[in-house]
Amino acid sequence: MRHFVQLTLVASVMTLATGCSILGIEEDPEDKTYQDYTTAKMSAPLDVPPEVGSDNSQDLFVVPDLMPESKGEVFGIDKDVMAPMQILSLGDDVRANKETQTASAFINDSEIKVWDLVSRFVANDRIALTTKNIDDGILVTDWITRYEAAFWGADDPINRYRYRIKLMEAERPNETRLDIEVVAAEYYTDDEGWEPYLDANRAGAEFMNQILGFMYVENIQASRDRVSQSALGGITVSLGSDPDGNPALVTSSGFEQTWNRVPIAMRMVKMQVDDKDRSQGLYFVSQNEEDEGFFESLAFWSSDDDENSLAVEEGNYRIQVLNEAGKTYIIFTDTDDVPLEADVLAQNFALLARAFKARVKDLNASGGNS
Repeated sequence: MRHFVQLTLVASVMTLATGCSILGIEEDPEDKTYQDYTTAKMSAPLDVPPEVGSDNSQDLFVVPDLMPESKGEVFGIDKDVMAPMQILSLGDDVRANKETQTASAFINDSEIKVWDLVSRFVANDRIALTTKNIDDGILVTDWITRYEAAFWGADDPINRYRYRIKLMEAERPNETRLDIEVVAAEYYTDDEGWEPYLDANRAGAEFMNQILGFMYVENIQASRDRVSQSALGGITVSLGSDPDGNPALVTSSGFEQTWNRVPIAMRMVKMQVDDKDRSQGLYFVSQNEEDEGFFESLAFWSSDDDENSLAVEEGNYRIQVLNEAGKTYIIFTDTDDVPLEADVLAQNFALLARAFKARVKDLNASGGNS
């Protein structure tokens, strides 16, 4: 019991003697070196008086001594402690691929449309390419340099990257896998210039997010255009094919809006609506040689009849409006139900697209709302 009391008193005295130093009260508040572990020195072993008893401490976790020539140096591996970059998730359009180390995502669209998206992004950002292989779905960029605004006005280079963009089919239907890989990375120093380093593909995820952000902005703008056109009756059409593979105009507008728009567009291209069967989604039309009417006289429309007329043989035609799988198809056929050939539809596409998209406020004037 006596030895225990003596040991307790010794420990208390040592704590009081060193407590201020431990708390840092005696340190100069302007001197921050005491916080640097690299300046720490080895403390002397605990001196236990003989009457207290022997020192029973054990070196269970031994820290090896530094080599004399290495004193003052910091040992270890320089680790990136930044949080991993996350792939943008844009609703149902994009989902991240978590089964690969590279930046990878699945985009809810066809491979050719994703290729067009990436191509527009590259052109919009004026990114130089060293490789462009459409067959393999591969793009490789030239160096893309990131700069930091300098105090004196000129931008200083920080780092630069080269990326490999790869498109491939996904397991799910109507999905495309987009991979971004950093093939080279360098950082800039004033002394050595560009120095290579190993990037953990964080830059790849950032580049992926730039592409996805570009897609998001395009989708928002397209939605605004559709709303604007819908309010004024116009619709946007593109060249494509119907579910049976026949040449057709394709639109994301619904059946009702497309059905109401067909007679307006036909009158603008000098075609007359002779009859219609809404239950079958059919319009029966023919070349219109009558005098110029209200729609043809609109200010924005050309006064040249040849520019307003479709380049097709005179006669009767049928137009079918078909809505299927979220898209609406406008299919042109002759009286024998033979679709117009793709080159004929392509030749007239610019005029048809203009007629379907033209902003006309008075839908009822066409008589096509039934």
